[in-house]
Amino acid sequence: MGPSDLHVDDPRPPRQAALPVLVVAVAVGVLAAFVSVGAVAQKLNLAWGLWVTEALIFLGLPYVVVSSWGVDPARMSGADTGTAKGVGLAFTLGALNYFAWAVPLMAAAQAFFPKRVVELFDSSAIFKHQTPVELAVLVVGVGVAAPVCEEFLFRGVLQRGLMEKLQPPTAIVVTALVFAAFHLDPVGLLARFEMGVVFGLLAWRSGSLWPPVAAHAANNLVSSALFFASGGDTEEQLPLWIPLACLAVGNALLFLVARLSRGKLDSPRPAELVLGERRSLFRLAAPWLLAAVLALGFLVAVDARGVRLGVFDALHPLLGDARKDPALWELRGKARSGEVPLAEYEAFRKALAADGGVGLPLLSPDGGEGGQSIK
Repeated sequence: MGPSDLHVDDPRPPRQAALPVLVVAVAVGVLAAFVSVGAVAQKLNLAWGLWVTEALIFLGLPYVVVSSWGVDPARMSGADTGTAKGVGLAFTLGALNYFAWAVPLMAAAQAFFPKRVVELFDSSAIFKHQTPVELAVLVVGVGVAAPVCEEFLFRGVLQRGLMEKLQPPTAIVVTALVFAAFHLDPVGLLARFEMGVVFGLLAWRSGSLWPPVAAHAANNLVSSALFFASGGDTEEQLPLWIPLACLAVGNALLFLVARLSRGKLDSPRPAELVLGERRSLFRLAAPWLLAAVLALGFLVAVDARGVRLGVFDALHPLLGDARKDPALWELRGKARSGEVPLAEYEAFRKALAADGGVGLPLLSPDGGEGGQSIK
């Protein structure tokens, strides 16, 4: 018996066998688009940029590539299946998990990292200095757009594709690591990894995209609600008893609901790979590119002065206390509304930049997730 007799051909179609490589390439492409196009979009207008990042990069790009490969993205991700009961249970689990694990892990991280680093990655800044309309757009984006679009990429495409090569637990852990790293936030890395594992387990056990979306939405909405309930005060470290109480009580409730959820998360038709004919990448991408152009045109039409300010701010970033200067934001608001000339604001910011140095851009998939708000 020779070596050729021991060789067993992969019974799967070549495209299916190559899917893990494809989804990894998609993740790399999304990351490149996120730190380039997404960064620019969020600098022009944070609320608008959040939706552009989520809809066009985290949803549109993987949807187009997977579809061009001949894979049905809805069936692959489980977006076309699920139950209301499963979604409701997953939402409850996501909210409980926020208190049981996200709060304690973030409290530990904030105690470990220097205060300067914690402040630099504090995502609560995205809710500050926004108009009422922009604030509403941001909240909906964080609570709806981010969970749907990010879960489609991470659990629906990346995790599902990796399961063609890896055992489910390994694929879940690898995807959770990628999910946490994508947020570019060392302070929230461990908390987001834990959340990624929870979302991955929900996607795997349910066979549907919607339970992890619901859990992700619950996490983000609870975090946002607590921020507003606190009056936006995220400067103080939580007393030790709070994260400890969350860890004890939260896990007790989480364990109880998890037991009650057993067998009730299953979808009537679990996600599966359905291969069809390959399609033109250009034709698939054309509507998404047109949507991007129209979105940019809309922003310029309704907020031309704000766009100019966003470009100027990106070219003159600030660090530390200079970013929090109330006079800066008051003057910016007046410049944006036309009460004062743009040049007056620009001169003031240049002076602050000269004193305050250069800071890192606030950038994240769902609008700067990090710091004390875990989304």
